[in-house]
Amino acid sequence: MELSVIGYLATSTSIIAFGSQFIHTIKTKSTEGLSLYRTVLDVVSLALWLSYAARSEDIPLLIATGCELVTSLCVCVLIFKNRSAIFVSVKDYTPPPSPPSEPKSVIIEVAPERRNSV
Repeated sequence: MELSVIGYLATSTSIIAFGSQFIHTIKTKSTEGLSLYRTVLDVVSLALWLSYAARSEDIPLLIATGCELVTSLCVCVLIFKNRSAIFVSVKDYTPPPSPPSEPKSVIIEVAPERRNSV
């Protein structure tokens, strides 16, 4: 098998892997289970790989890292957006009113059992 074929297969696999995470995040509009630190490190790593691929003129690696970098940046922006929305909602939080000082009690009377006489 030729080396460039392996490179294009690896590129396709990487794009599918990163793309599926991106599509899932867009569909669910939730970044709850995603790590911000890992996503930022992915973006930095992919930017470095993109630089390496451009300098070495490795087209499959350039395509893969370019596509992955775009999707990772989009997911990173979504995480920042969702986190800032959470922080804004927490800042506007007002505590519920305090409970009444004296608890209300309810008295329940049980009527004696009546028997029907025949």
